[in-house]
Amino acid sequence: MSHPDTLKPSAAMTTSRYAWTVVALLFPVALLNYLDRQMIASMKVSVMRDIPSVGSEANWGHMLAQFKWVYAVFSVVGGYIADRFSKRYTICASLFVWSGITWWTGHVQSFEELIWARSLMGISEAFYIPAALALIADYHGYSPGRKRSAFTRWASIAA
Repeated sequence: MSHPDTLKPSAAMTTSRYAWTVVALLFPVALLNYLDRQMIASMKVSVMRDIPSVGSEANWGHMLAQFKWVYAVFSVVGGYIADRFSKRYTICASLFVWSGITWWTGHVQSFEELIWARSLMGISEAFYIPAALALIADYHGYSPGRKRSAFTRWASIAA
């Protein structure tokens, strides 16, 4: 008779552990994505000082809005690509592009370059979140009925 500690983990337990490992790996990247979106707003004074061509509050607001609009439009495109092709490759490509654009953003010299950098940042981030969420859902056995059940439980607790 085998001792319980020497038994091999079941396939379900291994799958569950792997699913949560995926979450653990994707979480820090999502956190950095969200921080990137918010941090630039808090750096207004230093960015406007270092890039005088920003020039006005209106231009600053335009730059912030540009990122958000590009992100909103391309999130749909990113989700479509992730659903049709490899979610892992979509995530990796997004992170590669995001890293390069992050580097470039730190070296921009003009308002026009900043607008382009933030627009491209919006595209790269828009591809990450839909692909990462879909990958997590895949590994955690998402099904529409399960989602409804979880929502019903959440709603009953919230009420």
